[in-house]
Amino acid sequence: MRETHAQSGGTSRGIRHTMQQPGNSDEMDALVGRSLGQFIIKERIGSGGMATVFKAFQPTLERYVAVKVLPAFHAHDQIFVKRFVMEARSVARLAHPNIVQIHDFGQEKDNVFYIVMEYVDGGTLKDRLKQRALTVPEAIDFVIQAAEGLGCAHSNGIIHRDVKPANMLLRKDGHLLLSDFGIAKMLEGTSNLTRAGTGIGTPQYMSPEQGTGQAVDRRSDIYSLGIVLFHCLTGRVPFNSDSPLSITVKHLNEPLPVENLHAMGVPYPVEQLVLKMAAKSPSDRYQSIDELLDALSAALSASHLSLPRWRSGIQPIMATIPDVQPDVRKGSGPLYNPGRGSQGLTPMPRPSMVTVPCFRCGQSNPSDRLFCTSCGYELSDRRAAADRYMGPNGRPIHARLSIQNGPMAGRSYLFHQDITTIGRTNGNDLIISGRTVSRNHARLWFEGGRWYLADMKSANGTLVNNMRLQPNQPVPLNDNDVINFGDEVVAFNIVY
Repeated sequence: MRETHAQSGGTSRGIRHTMQQPGNSDEMDALVGRSLGQFIIKERIGSGGMATVFKAFQPTLERYVAVKVLPAFHAHDQIFVKRFVMEARSVARLAHPNIVQIHDFGQEKDNVFYIVMEYVDGGTLKDRLKQRALTVPEAIDFVIQAAEGLGCAHSNGIIHRDVKPANMLLRKDGHLLLSDFGIAKMLEGTSNLTRAGTGIGTPQYMSPEQGTGQAVDRRSDIYSLGIVLFHCLTGRVPFNSDSPLSITVKHLNEPLPVENLHAMGVPYPVEQLVLKMAAKSPSDRYQSIDELLDALSAALSASHLSLPRWRSGIQPIMATIPDVQPDVRKGSGPLYNPGRGSQGLTPMPRPSMVTVPCFRCGQSNPSDRLFCTSCGYELSDRRAAADRYMGPNGRPIHARLSIQNGPMAGRSYLFHQDITTIGRTNGNDLIISGRTVSRNHARLWFEGGRWYLADMKSANGTLVNNMRLQPNQPVPLNDNDVINFGDEVVAFNIVY
């Protein structure tokens, strides 16, 4: 059965040997059919150096959950027992759409420590990467979601310490949830660490400072996330070896193999982003998740790419780099968008076909695409079904937002009579990459013959004709109004 939850812990030979000692596997399998608290263990779905994961059923709420069971030999370590309770409580307080929800934790009389969390049935990012490498928009979308979850943890004083694809769970609609917060911290410094035969973390994704046993902070998680992005873009980790120590030495001394990014046609702005995330010195990296999120949005904009629009139950065709475009590193020459396979460049000739204009941004697209390669809007334009109110000329009343300044200055977008969300990150209908735009900034919609705008508790505010809006208090818009989303100036027009 394919694993549906993260395999916890490192991938070193020392860890694998520990988990396969005689009796360990049998002892874990013996839990199937038992109850841990109110949770009935149904099947084993994953294992690693730090824990074994089971699918379980909770009869009181009639739902399935995931139960992570930690190795029993930690039960006699008082440092671990104390940290287990402290860290489990801290992580359980994290409430964020991109963090797996912790439902419960506890200890059974036979020294079984367990953590209960929501069950996610779409596999892990590690599973997805085994199927195929990702397009640039897909890769950045997943990294943005992971960064959002890390940002919540960092603001609560929690460093993940084991950021990797196996700890990124995916729902079937592409929504990512980070797992295993606190596990590394629980085990760090315990007397059983030597018994496990390795340090805490996964060498292939571990920052140089973590690999050498130094203190870590949020910048260490940013480094690991940079290695995840490299893996997503190239289909492989940058440094690997038979020995965890050798991998750590490579992280310390060897430059990131940029040629792998070149071979996959990664745009130069995204390449530079990866290099900064995975800089050897923490001071040379992005210093916070907010800074990183701004950089991710800016790299997409500079590369003329948009984030994918996930549809539940539908595997979308992503907005990708055009098959051939100028190489921004050299100023000329072809830059191919390969088929994203492990064999490298695979230029595909484009067949002769008609073009389809995008309703939202007006750009022409090949008719074999589902989503606009410029703004990511669905080319079938299904939102047109919301247009029920007609203007005096018998045509639907649409809204146009024209961006006046910042990196997106000059771009104009049309909107149907439904709800449009505006912000700087994934999940919004209109993504504005300015630094002062909040992740979820404002909402635009049509009702009763009028367009309305409401601020969504943004950090830097929404203004209409220089009047600041109160959060969640809608105001009607008139033709030629000027809107400020933070420092970004946008002209509003009514279009018949």
